[in-house]
Amino acid sequence: MKKIFFFPVLLGLIMFGCGQETEIQSPDGSGNRNHKWIGLPSRASASTEMEVTQSQVISGANGGTLNLNYTYSGGPFGTVEVTSSLVFLPGSFSGNKTITETVDDEFCYVNFGPAMNFNSPAIYNIEYKGVDLTGVDPNTVQFVYAASDGSIQVIPNDGITINFNTGTLKVLNARLSHFSRYGFIN
Repeated sequence: MKKIFFFPVLLGLIMFGCGQETEIQSPDGSGNRNHKWIGLPSRASASTEMEVTQSQVISGANGGTLNLNYTYSGGPFGTVEVTSSLVFLPGSFSGNKTITETVDDEFCYVNFGPAMNFNSPAIYNIEYKGVDLTGVDPNTVQFVYAASDGSIQVIPNDGITINFNTGTLKVLNARLSHFSRYGFIN
């Protein structure tokens, strides 16, 4: 009888414990606060394109810039626009690297590659326009690095702008010391 009871309970715990990847536990270990990625509106029409990626070869010795501009139809404002720039100062890393930025198709976060650390921070600006910000508390929005273990680290920046009238979410001069997943949580 104990075995019959044990397996359904175990299965229930596994299913309940495996939440969506949109929730991120606070790194302080308190578990009292779950952060959630801010979502992107769905596309207006069916599309096979999911994530958008931009790549460019950058010289670590000379520095350089990776720009991304992406627009699609959808959301409460009719159009969603994603614009970003990633600036490397001269001497940021050794050699030449193909730098890649991938914009998620469901949430306001990006992934960068290849995995690497920088001698001086890369300066990152990203702006989302046309996002449904209903329920977003502008006082708790943060731009963060999300580790694979679910912990987060707030990234130093010169400010986050939120405009509910245009659905705009923007970070100014975020300083990235390495590549990983970065984005907006609430």
